[in-house]
Formats: sequence, structure tokens, C-alpha cells
Amino acid sequence: MEMLKGFLFAWLIAFSLATIAVAQNDPSGFINIDCGIPAGSNYTEIITGLPYTSDEGYVSGGVDSKISSIYEPNSPQRQFLTVKSFPLGTKNCYTLTPNEGKFGKYLIRASFLYGDYDGNAQLPNFDLYIGGDYWDTVTISNASTVIMKEIIHTPSTDSISVCLVKIDTTTPFISALELRPLNTTIYPTLSKSLKLFVRLNLGSLTNQYIRYGYDAYDRVWLPYYFEKMIIVNTTQEVLENSYRVPSAVMSTALTPDPLTTTDNSVSFNWIADSTRGRYYIYLHFAEVVELLVTQTRQFNIYINDNLFYGPMYPIYLSTATVYTVSPIYGADRYTVVINKTATSTLPPLLNAFEIYKEI
Repeated sequence: MEMLKGFLFAWLIAFSLATIAVAQNDPSGFINIDCGIPAGSNYTEIITGLPYTSDEGYVSGGVDSKISSIYEPNSPQRQFLTVKSFPLGTKNCYTLTPNEGKFGKYLIRASFLYGDYDGNAQLPNFDLYIGGDYWDTVTISNASTVIMKEIIHTPSTDSISVCLVKIDTTTPFISALELRPLNTTIYPTLSKSLKLFVRLNLGSLTNQYIRYGYDAYDRVWLPYYFEKMIIVNTTQEVLENSYRVPSAVMSTALTPDPLTTTDNSVSFNWIADSTRGRYYIYLHFAEVVELLVTQTRQFNIYINDNLFYGPMYPIYLSTATVYTVSPIYGADRYTVVINKTATSTLPPLLNAFEIYKEI
């Protein structure tokens, strides 16, 4: 049983330039803000090829600063070399006006690298709001670590406010703010906002993060492995579905290792921060092995011992997504188990998954 913990709650990212895989895609409607560069500045980010602009016109006030040169080698991308800090006022807000306005659905990512920009060596702690709703708390525990906060948001107005709120004597700051339009039919929810809990790419052969432009929506996929599992993969293209999980993610999967376990299941679990937490799960499957006529792979999916979906037959080189239509809640721990059926000749596999929480 794989316990998901630690980085899942804060989504701490400490990666180098060499650990981001990108390709090409259409960034139509993207908003890319490098907070802290001089007003009117812009550039093309060399890793993703995306154009970034200053935050002029998006926010009022604030102080532009560079991180300490000591931490510059820890900056994975150019937008983490500078910050905008807000020593004045309790609440300071960025205003984003996406093309689709209130008729769209958006992935919004706020990123933070402290880097002792102020020379105080005082690690900040502050709240993040979207509109009038509490999103998350940003707690900087290491000056050299990037923290990313992601949310999927459907606004009720044509503009979106992302606000940094002072909660103690430390000063709120931000490194980058990004918005990506999504297909409005994906990530269905009873809530207008879902914050990211975890997004994992299972069985990566490169141990690289994958984002834009392999991923058309610029989701960041974290490579991850479960114990007592083996990697199965294909070198062929895996077809996308409406969720557009890239082939670079879906071309690998984990399945039980017959040499180390007799358990014909793939499983993981996590501890909820409270029984009131409401979670949504998205499981992405594709068969990456061309099966013989005598072979079958089918499985059932359980959440906390209750049959959630099945039997599931992954399709060769084609993505299928199984997700919760309504939130799961009321437990202090959640366990997802994918079990081989009695008639299947092969154990289950899992290519990737995402977990979100209502704010």
C-alpha cells in the first residue's frame, strides 16, 4: 500500500532545469506573469518557450526585488529570479481577465521562491485567496524551495482576483502567476474551485517533470513510483481523450511485480486533513502492452472498500479517465485499490492520477 504524503499537501517542487520535459503546443489564452521584473518588461522563457510579461496592469503597489545571488542556482526557471513583495496593506490582489471570462474554466498557478530576496532570512507565511474565498496558506520552510499552488476555477464574473493576505509579521510575496484555459467539460465538480492535492505520472523512464508543451494545459506532472511495482511502457503514441493527458505521461504505467509480490492490485492512500474535506479523484488509464489473444487485463476500482468502478478494460494506446462525479468525504483516510478480476490473466495497471480538494 502506497501512502501519499509530504509534498502532496504543499506541493513543494525542488527541480533543476534538466528535469522539465517540454514539446510544442498552442498557448492560446495563456496568461504568464513574471512578478518582480521591471514594468513593461517581457521575454520568452527558454524551457517552455512561453512568453512572460511583467505584472504591470495586473496589480497595484508592491516592491520588485531579486532573490539573493546565493539562491540563483536553485531557480529552475527565469521567473523565479525575481519576486513582488507587499510590505504595505493586509490584502493585495492581482486581477486577471481571461478571454472567456465567466464562461470559461481555468487552471491558475501561483508560484513562490523566497530566495532571501529581502536579506532578512525570515521565512514568510501568508494566505492565498481567490476572489473572496480562502485558497490555501503559503508556508515557506526553505529559502531555496519552489512552492506551487494550483487551483481549477470557474469564475462568476469576467475577472478573477488572486489575493495575498498578511497573517503575521512576515511579508507576502509572489514569484509568478499563470492562468491556462481548460475545456469546460473536464474536471466536473459541484464546487466552483478545486485546489490541487497531487498529480502523479507513474513509471516515468526519465524521472523528469512533464509540463507545457507536452501538456496542452501546462499541468505539471510529477514522476512517481510505487514499491513492488514494475514499469510497463510503449514507444508508440497514446491517443488523448478530452482530458488531454499527454502521451509522454500515458506511455508508461505501473503494474505489480510478480517477482516481489503476489498481490494482484495497485493501491495508494492518503490521510485527509479533516473529515470535512471533499476530494475528487481522476484516474488515467491506457493499455501500453500489445496483448496476445490469450491475454486479458481487466480490473475493478474500490475506494475505502466500496466498488467505485468496474470492470475496467484499458484500451491499447488510448486514454480513458475514470473520475468521481461527486466528492468523496466523511473519512479521515482514503484508500484506492485497483484489483485484478477473477477472469483477467494480467494484473491491473495505472498510468497517472490526480486528486483535488474543494476549497
